[in-house]
Amino acid sequence: MKKWRFVISTVAMATLLTGMLPFGQMNGAQAKTSPKPIAKIALVPLDDRPVNTYFPQMTAKAGGVETIMPDEDMLGHFTTPGDGEEIGDWLLDQADKVDGSVISVSMLAYGGLVASRTADQSYEDALSNIKAIKRLKAKKPKKPIFVFDTIQRLAVTATDPETLKYYDQIREWAILYDEVHNLGMTEKEDRLEELEELIPEAVLQDYLDARERNHKINSLLIDWVKDGTIDYLVLAQDDAAPHGLHRAEREALVEKAEDLGVEDRTAVFPGADEVGTVLVSRLSLDQLGIHPKVAVEYSGIDGSDWTASFEDTTFDESVDMHIVAAGGKAVRDADDADLVLMVNTPSEPGESKADRREALDDFVDVINEHLEDGKRVAVTDVTITNKADPDLIERLQDDVKLPALLSYTGWGTAGNNMGSALGQALQRTAFLEKGNQFGVPLTVDAAEAHVNLLLSSFVNDHNYRNEVMADARELVKELGGNEWGLGDDFEEVNDFVVEELAPEVEDWYENYFADQTIDIGKRGNHTFTGKLTSLDDVEIVLPWERLFEVFIQPEITVERK
Repeated sequence: MKKWRFVISTVAMATLLTGMLPFGQMNGAQAKTSPKPIAKIALVPLDDRPVNTYFPQMTAKAGGVETIMPDEDMLGHFTTPGDGEEIGDWLLDQADKVDGSVISVSMLAYGGLVASRTADQSYEDALSNIKAIKRLKAKKPKKPIFVFDTIQRLAVTATDPETLKYYDQIREWAILYDEVHNLGMTEKEDRLEELEELIPEAVLQDYLDARERNHKINSLLIDWVKDGTIDYLVLAQDDAAPHGLHRAEREALVEKAEDLGVEDRTAVFPGADEVGTVLVSRLSLDQLGIHPKVAVEYSGIDGSDWTASFEDTTFDESVDMHIVAAGGKAVRDADDADLVLMVNTPSEPGESKADRREALDDFVDVINEHLEDGKRVAVTDVTITNKADPDLIERLQDDVKLPALLSYTGWGTAGNNMGSALGQALQRTAFLEKGNQFGVPLTVDAAEAHVNLLLSSFVNDHNYRNEVMADARELVKELGGNEWGLGDDFEEVNDFVVEELAPEVEDWYENYFADQTIDIGKRGNHTFTGKLTSLDDVEIVLPWERLFEVFIQPEITVERK
């Protein structure tokens, strides 16, 4: 292993433990002066994980837009809530410096996604925190404010074996309660009562209190859309199912938006961690004045015939809602599209393994046909929750010029992946249409952000989640530890992950990125290109003291040809 890889990863680990380096605020990139961006956005992220900080920041940068965030000491970390009051002050301080704001109410009101699932923060204190949005609009009424919150998921947060047990029990209870009491499935009543005996009353009450408080805040946000405080609102349904306590909450919120006549400015769809990227995309596209047309094609089952795991809406509806929320326009025919979103979905029921292999071969052939025709192409992989489909990855490696793709995602739920892919690809599409208008430094800077995020996604979504994570889990078992709260085992487990992943980053670069040429901008009918000349650096670290996610930040140099 190269010496610099060991040094950088050690620094990354130290910054995690000492709290000096936010994952979303790119340390390596800040070593050189960045060119003036097209626009600047203030982002209050859902929490401090890379999918909520690094990902939206890099997607914006790939579109020539700068995204700034509160310092990490305001954002909290894992089970330590952020400081909503301080973040509200930060938003007001940035008002003169930015072109608009994207705000997570989960962070502003409660201190982050994990904190939003407990009743520790009172409704009154949450309301006090989010009144910063009112003050921000009053201070800069013409600057757009895009807001997002979550409809609470069915389960609680798991941090140890005890809460992992409650994760399963409360999720099942919340589904059964809806089925028994609202849908009349009385044959399930015995199991519901059994769960009510198993779950401690205090645990269940805290869960219900948090749900009630969150729903009141979400309902209030719709009122703020109506009065003009909020310009666009997304209420994202966190991990769910077709039935559950969330169902009535969601229906009530949708009905309220319709009653108030703000349904065109209020979106409700499955997801959570992708929404920061989606709304940064919407604001970026508004600043660029470009709203690309997006067509969707599937490898397997059609989105209209499939509801993904942890979701409660058919996938085609979720895709269309994400496209609009991200600032694009949905079209049905790829010939009419500026961007084609290629979605790897599961097989149709009854299809054989041979059928699946043929379908994936055809899927990759279509990707190449679109690329050869000059179409912008994004790929999202929603076949397996929280990881890439290895069969698709193998075909992409063998047959597709990977840096030509405008995004690849496979790290989360279907909504997470699809929304993240759209956010990155839409911003990149818009920038490529205007990229050379902003000068060489910005076009190169944007191209580097794009390929760095693309490389990071491939290694994270495939190598970590399909390979290294399983090996790390075995190490944690040998240490007698807990993968959801590593504690004193963090350093050893983190070192193991770094040692395993660093060579994978280099392999991906050398085999699929090095010396490749990509589009970086255009003027009229002339396309400007850049060459990927070197992988100069990489950081790898477990961002939270658990195995569920990893942070990978490569630094590729692009030279304009």
